Amino acid sequence: MNYMRWTVLTLAICIGFAGHAQQTAKTRQQANAAGKELYRQHCSVCHGVDGKGNGSLYDANSADKSVRVPPADLTLLSQRNAGKFPAARVRDAIYSKGPIPAHGTPDMPAWGDVFYSSKSDPKLIEARVRNLTAYVESLQAPAK
Repeated sequence: MNYMRWTVLTLAICIGFAGHAQQTAKTRQQANAAGKELYRQHCSVCHGVDGKGNGSLYDANSADKSVRVPPADLTLLSQRNAGKFPAARVRDAIYSKGPIPAHGTPDMPAWGDVFYSSKSDPKLIEARVRNLTAYVESLQAPAK
């Protein structure tokens, strides 16, 4: 009888873990879809749809100096960081916490105020930055 209880308990725990894993995967897919859409709307014009820095806004011959700055190839961030995705650096770049000439000043980053128009909702801003960072991580090229 005791054996049967342990079997049922073990089975219930396994089902619970499987359900949690499925929910986590679903949440991750939703976040990745949200990050992909943010990327498409606000980053792809410079960094390209594929993240390789080949967006349509880059113009090496432009009179505007900020447009002449070559966009980063976002697919190589992990490779350039000893194989580890630099999530904190990416978040800082999104938040304009460091100097990135092509992104503009911290008061007016290149993607406008998409993250800052919701200043009254810090959780929404954090979710957007987290989703965008996760999407950029998904673009990483395989290690060579």
